[in-house]
Amino acid sequence: MSEALQMKRASRNLVLFTGSEFIGTIGSSIYMFGIGLFVLGLTGSATNFALTMLCSMVPRILLSPVAGHLVDRWPKKIVAVISHALMALTMAIVLSYTLAFELSLPLIYGTAAMLAIFATFAGISLTASIANFVDENRIQRAVSLTQSSNSLAAILGPIAGGVMFGFFSIEVFLICHALAYSIVTLLVANMHFNLFRSFASEDDQPEEQLPMLTSIKEGALYVKNHPLLFAIMTVALWVNFFFMASAVGLPFIFVEVLEGTSNQLGVVQSMLGAGTLLTSIYLSTRKEIKKPIKTVRGGLLFISLALGLMAIPLLISMPNLGFAAFYMGIALLMGVLMVIVNTPIQVLLHKTTPDHYKGRVFGLIEMLASGISPLGIVLFGFLYDSVSPQWILIVSAALLFLVTLYGMRPSRVKDTEPKTEVKEELAETLSS
Repeated sequence: MSEALQMKRASRNLVLFTGSEFIGTIGSSIYMFGIGLFVLGLTGSATNFALTMLCSMVPRILLSPVAGHLVDRWPKKIVAVISHALMALTMAIVLSYTLAFELSLPLIYGTAAMLAIFATFAGISLTASIANFVDENRIQRAVSLTQSSNSLAAILGPIAGGVMFGFFSIEVFLICHALAYSIVTLLVANMHFNLFRSFASEDDQPEEQLPMLTSIKEGALYVKNHPLLFAIMTVALWVNFFFMASAVGLPFIFVEVLEGTSNQLGVVQSMLGAGTLLTSIYLSTRKEIKKPIKTVRGGLLFISLALGLMAIPLLISMPNLGFAAFYMGIALLMGVLMVIVNTPIQVLLHKTTPDHYKGRVFGLIEMLASGISPLGIVLFGFLYDSVSPQWILIVSAALLFLVTLYGMRPSRVKDTEPKTEVKEELAETLSS
């Protein structure tokens, strides 16, 4: 294949990938918004709504390592296409049952679990393939466009869902979700997944097929013995954990403590998505970040500062519009910083991980990230009922600041391009 044709197909892949992410996310956002309101209207119980969310979370936590193992063993395109097709088929079956009978809670719970299972395989297979279907110079653009399309869909989804819920029945939500994943399946099926995948030497070949548990352990061992990946992963986990102090605390502080309105809170929370969207679009037009470790370290330190600044309206008296504007600025800043941190991390993961380890590496990240967030939600939920919120924010910010300084210290990780020989030698050692 000529280089010109290869680059043309890479550009086409980028368009198809971004479109599939946007359509899949907005379809899911509309469905989740509608099904949440449907459950609340059907039962009037927040517990049943929480159970729906739990059914969507637990499969991701449990099955991400399994999905990573299978993605490394099987062709990634086949995994991605089949997973998306099964999501569309699941929604078509649920729609048919609902039209014949009626939508019930057990069916909703089961649907949430099935969609989460298939989404885990689909997400990991696509994420692990980015460096294979776009050229190295456009990995950052692919990551940024994914974040921007997801942010835009996350903003528009609830708006569209709210309008639709007032005019249409729940069957329309099921139809939209089924159509969305049908379109995504077609888009993914038309992508070229192995454009930039080559086995130039014997050392580049994947290891022999191993039992699942052994394979998963090898993936974890690879991360543990890779200084850069291990440092990034451990710090990222702490960031996810401490970020829950903001996610859990902001609604409680804004409405219960400061007595702001729910409309104002909605505007404040939308600023997070706006910051993410704008920064993702900006980074997608820029050259790759030259010093990713320095950028990540600086971004994390500023996130800890922003987390601490959230305590100011609790320490200094402000008028209603004053603290609302203040938190809008903080949320916008948080959205900007999250993209500045996440984008170089993902680019580094793609560039420092051999193809035959990517599924397990991203599966491990998915499991740990999905598992640490519920733990943070439970812990900080308890703390906000027991401790003054300003101290929770201040202590969390200080701990995040210290974790970043220690975990990302220059003596541990630095901005040096990992050499292919070193990566492959490490992978060969672990496989032997």
